[in-house]
Amino acid sequence: MSQFQDLLNALIKSQLPAINTQISSAIKGRGLDPMIHVTSGSDTIGSINLGICTAEAVASYDLQNLTGLSTLQINSLVIVSSTTNPEGTALHGTVKLDAVIKSNLNIHVGGSFRAGCGFIKPSVGIGGSIGISAVSINATGDFDATIGSQLCLTGIGVRNPGLNYGNIEINIDGLGIFNSLLRPLENFILGLVKGPIVNLIEGAVTPAINDAIRNVMPQCTSLA
Repeated sequence: MSQFQDLLNALIKSQLPAINTQISSAIKGRGLDPMIHVTSGSDTIGSINLGICTAEAVASYDLQNLTGLSTLQINSLVIVSSTTNPEGTALHGTVKLDAVIKSNLNIHVGGSFRAGCGFIKPSVGIGGSIGISAVSINATGDFDATIGSQLCLTGIGVRNPGLNYGNIEINIDGLGIFNSLLRPLENFILGLVKGPIVNLIEGAVTPAINDAIRNVMPQCTSLA
């Protein structure tokens, strides 16, 4: 079984350049680079003194135009365990994937801040950017292969992706009357990135990776 596993890993390694070329096209083809709509909504960020009262300050946010995902590159895709069926005609097992996103991920921040007391209803636009650096992705998955006169890798399915990053930089333009809430707003957006947006990216790139792998399958090598 170790011999089969070694042969299959050599097959996978030989196909990584082709898979990586396919990944860029698959990500763009799925509308993920740029990803026009990332997330939007509204939330109370804090309060502001308007003279006649202290009012809740509500931020309506719109995060758009995520770029950089198409630079995803698989560094390694390796079979880590395998079992043969009782007839000795098929293999099934698990794989491990390690990948990097070679450029930073960038997201545009838009929206507005508003508050109100009676006839006093100030508002200001929100503008800025988010940069996510040193992004990597690891995942597990399954593979299937057949054994005959040739050993053929028939499929790999990647699942359970995990996204890691080095740094998240958030730059928000001045907020005028709402400037005291700049840091709370940045912290709120940071929470969005670390939670829902990371989850969104993980879920979005997985089908694209699987599309790219599927496009180069099957791959066979002789057992003679």
